[in-house]
Amino acid sequence: MQHRLIEGQVIEITERALAKRERAICNHSNREDELYRVLAAGESDPWFAIRVMTGCEQAVEKDLQTYSIEALVPMRKGKTWERRGRKIEGRPMPVIHGYVLVRFMPDIYAMQAICSVDKVISFLRAGEEPKRITHSEVKRFYQRAMAGEYDWKATKLTFAAGEKVRVTDGPFEGHVAEVVTPEGRKDGDLIVVTVEMFGTQLPVNLPLALVEKL
Repeated sequence: MQHRLIEGQVIEITERALAKRERAICNHSNREDELYRVLAAGESDPWFAIRVMTGCEQAVEKDLQTYSIEALVPMRKGKTWERRGRKIEGRPMPVIHGYVLVRFMPDIYAMQAICSVDKVISFLRAGEEPKRITHSEVKRFYQRAMAGEYDWKATKLTFAAGEKVRVTDGPFEGHVAEVVTPEGRKDGDLIVVTVEMFGTQLPVNLPLALVEKL
């Protein structure tokens, strides 16, 4: 049987390509070293909130924990449904979508290493610096989430678009927000607000249990 001749371009492995590969290996090694620097966190070190791609909160938490970095995503229970006489428990979801809490010994190298983790966008900032959160604040937020205080609840509380509210807990605690979406979503009791952070308006999805009228 006669085979058809396969013609193609010869791929030459150049010195430049080899050097590029070596740099990639070196960069990966440096990232590993920088991440392990974060392990030196102590009880007195602050927590930070990092912005991540929505829906990837637990994946980022798991990746950071792989390096023994203290990471936390407080969760809440969504709405429980009745379907054909059968009760369907609400699915767990982050209390605040798009954020992961981390604690480490803060320095520029540790921050750069955490920002290099896949799906991480940036640190939540207070002006020019990443916003620091005390351990007691994080502990209180987490305990309330575990106690079910932020689980889905039927409520008659209503807001108007443009109304000012105050965030009562979590990394945005104490900050004034403006309501963008005045009604909760069909799958829960979330509203969309813009949080005022040192002159910057940051859009955030929050459960109604985390806001109060001014």
